[in-house]
Amino acid sequence: MRRTRVTRAGLWRWAPLAFWVGVISIFSTEAFAASETSRYIGPFLRWLLPAASSATLDALHTAMRKGMHVSEFAVLAVLWYRSLTWERPGWRFGAGLVALTLTVLCAVLDETHQAFVPTRTANALDVGWDGLGAICGLVGRGAAWGWGGGAREEGAPTEVSPPGRLRTRSGD
Repeated sequence: MRRTRVTRAGLWRWAPLAFWVGVISIFSTEAFAASETSRYIGPFLRWLLPAASSATLDALHTAMRKGMHVSEFAVLAVLWYRSLTWERPGWRFGAGLVALTLTVLCAVLDETHQAFVPTRTANALDVGWDGLGAICGLVGRGAAWGWGGGAREEGAPTEVSPPGRLRTRSGD
């Protein structure tokens, strides 16, 4: 019985992170190269902005792709932080640094992978966009769920449940 609970808790703790790393890996394939995404994004942008020049549409396509870098790695950083601080309320600066470091390491591995995909190019600047996303994600996490409460006495009641988990008190 105890082993099953540990396994479920471990899955709930780490599975979202593993899933998101898989999503990022899929985004690194040929299917999401600029030449492929432009087949879908290009017509949409031309419909949305019919008077825009081709250069403007290309710039918007690039901006959307860089925005995706920021977004996907913001989510990754928050998931790393969530897994590292499981059931520990408040902001943990050390865990934030570890989450940032692990996210940037994933960004480096992502760009390394893209260097071996024929229709993709590895770009160190993209690691910078990914790192910016990680910082934005961690700052957003802190702003949304609070920065305080990192230090508390052992055994003191938790006032706020960590995100994504429900708590009930016995006797309520």
